[in-house]
Amino acid sequence: MATLNAVDPTPEQINAFLAHEQAGEPVFMLNLLKFKPRATYSDRDSNPENDVSGEVAYGRYASAFGKLMRERNIGFETTFAGNLNAMLIGQDVDATQWDKIAIAKYPDAKTMFECVSSEDYRKIHYHRKAGLEGQLLISCSAAKGF
Repeated sequence: MATLNAVDPTPEQINAFLAHEQAGEPVFMLNLLKFKPRATYSDRDSNPENDVSGEVAYGRYASAFGKLMRERNIGFETTFAGNLNAMLIGQDVDATQWDKIAIAKYPDAKTMFECVSSEDYRKIHYHRKAGLEGQLLISCSAAKGF
């Protein structure tokens, strides 16, 4: 199975995300993140504050995003953030290709998509673009046991 590391969703992925049968329920977004070695801010060479690692740039984005979500008071929360250590089962994904993992909870797919499509979001998105080499963003829903 091939894994495609991307920065933005395709229109087809957006449509499938919003039309999923559980899109109206709380959605958990599993983020596998890969950072650029060096952030690609357009003013990096003339602004020493922007000559940073991709992880630092993404951290700026994550901080601003968390603040934006709190201001919107939509029920967003980061339920887990951390490092990937090693693959225990499976061989298709190399755990070392990802720098960090995060799980975020949104009230539903539509609210999540509206937040990341807002003008306020566009103002902070450049930090994400500067720092992120790519990611897998997987929509998950809660289930009751097995």
